[in-house]
Amino acid sequence: MELSERKSKILKALIAEYIRTAEPVGSKTLAAMEDLHYSSATIRNEMSELEEMGYLEKTHTSSGRVPSHKGYRLYVDELMTQETDQDASAETTALMSLKERELDRLIQEAGRLISTLTNYATVAVTPHMTRTSIRQFELIAVDDTTFVIVVVTESGQVKNKMVHTGAPVSKEETELLCYVLNQTLTALPLEQITPERFDIVGRAAGVSALLAPVAEYIAELIRELGSQKVFVQGGSKLLGFPEYHDTKKAQKLLAYMADDAKSLVPTEQEIDGVKIFIGPENGADPMSETSTIYAKYDIGTIGQGVIGIVGPTRMDYAALSAQLSRFAKGLNQLISETILDDRDKKK
Repeated sequence: MELSERKSKILKALIAEYIRTAEPVGSKTLAAMEDLHYSSATIRNEMSELEEMGYLEKTHTSSGRVPSHKGYRLYVDELMTQETDQDASAETTALMSLKERELDRLIQEAGRLISTLTNYATVAVTPHMTRTSIRQFELIAVDDTTFVIVVVTESGQVKNKMVHTGAPVSKEETELLCYVLNQTLTALPLEQITPERFDIVGRAAGVSALLAPVAEYIAELIRELGSQKVFVQGGSKLLGFPEYHDTKKAQKLLAYMADDAKSLVPTEQEIDGVKIFIGPENGADPMSETSTIYAKYDIGTIGQGVIGIVGPTRMDYAALSAQLSRFAKGLNQLISETILDDRDKKK
C-alpha cells in the first residue's frame, strides 16, 4: 500500500528525529517541527495507522514510537534525502597516509581508517584473487637442499616459503627452473595455471628435486589467493551506542563479529555502488538487530572487494552511505596509484 504524502512526511520526520536522539518520538515533538503543519491529534492518528501498517513500533516505556525494520527500509529506499557531493578532504587525507603496497595490509588499514572516520565498526573484504597473475619468480638457494621460493604477484603481494628437497639441486638446475617458471607461468591469471601447464614447465626444465616443492607451493598459493580475507575493525565503538549499553547484547554481537567474520560478507546480492542491509536482511540474531552499509572497491582487472560499516539500525543512512561512497572512490584511486601496473588498470 502506497503511503499518503502526509504519512510519508510524518514517517520521514520521525525517523530523522529518532536517528538524532535515540529516543522514542511522540506526536507533540513532531507537531512542533516547522516542516510539519499538522496538529498533534492528526499526527497521533497517522502514527497509529503507520504502526498498524508495520512501519512504526511502540515501546513499553514511552508513548512515543520508533521505526521498525520495515520503516527503515522504506525510508532508505524512498524517503531519505540523498546527500549531495561534499568535500572529501577528510577521507582523502586519511587515505593518503597509507603507504602499504601489500594489498592485504592496505585493505586492513583502510578498514581501520573508515572506522575512525565514522566511529562505527567496519568490515573490509579482499577480492577473490584468482584473476591476478604472477609478476616474477625467484628461487634462492640457502644450501644445495634448502631453497626459498619467492613469488611476486601483479597486485603487489610478495609471498615466500622455505622448502627442502630430497636430493641436492645444482645452481644450474635452479637457474634453469627459475627461467622456465618466469617464461611460462608469469602474466597468466592464477586460475589458468593448471597441472597441464605445469607439465610444460617440467618438460622444459627437466627432472629436478626442486620441481615438486615448487609445484606444491604454487598450488597452495592459488588456494590462498582464491579465498577472501575479512578484516573486522572498531568493534568496541559499538559500545558507545545506547542500543548496546546492555552488556550481554553487546558481548553477543562482538563475539559473533570476532568468531564469524566471514558471515558478515554479503554474498546473496552483488554490491553495486553502495548497498544498505537493514535488520533481518543481515541474517539471524545477533545481526538481525544491526544495519550494514557496504560499498565496493576495484582492484583494476583483478576483481572487486567490499568495505562496510556495521552498527545499530538507528544510523544516519544518508550521511554514512555518502561518506562510505567517497571513501571507496578514494580507495580505488589509491590502489590504482600504488599497487597496480598500467596493464592491470581498467581501460
